[in-house]
Formats: sequence, C-alpha cells, structure tokens
Amino acid sequence: MNDDFRLKLIKIRGEKIAHRNELLAMKTQGIDAKQIGEIIDLDDMIAREQLAIDTLDDTIARLS
Repeated sequence: MNDDFRLKLIKIRGEKIAHRNELLAMKTQGIDAKQIGEIIDLDDMIAREQLAIDTLDDTIARLS
C-alpha cells in the first residue's frame, strides 16, 4: 500500500516540477499577464509549486 501511494506521490511530484519549469520558462521569456490574458503572478505561482514539491519530497522521504 505504501509503495503504491509513494509511486503516486512521485508521479505528482514530477508533474509539479514540469509545471514549475514551464512557469520559469514563461518568466525568463518575459511573458506577462497581458500576453496570457489573465491576471497572474508568476513569482507567486512558482513559489507555490516549489513549496508543493518540497512538501512532496518530505512525504516521499518519510515513506521510503
């Protein structure tokens, strides 16, 4: 059971890392909210994704 849960968390972590990397790419390309058509704060979104990744890392480590 723990192994299945751990594998699911690892998959989610990979998705979070991919999303964070997309946000970082957007930031480095200078894409802002006007180009996206929404009001967003890339720095805040990047920070939230990183926090989620760190939390997942801790949880995965505890299950190992």
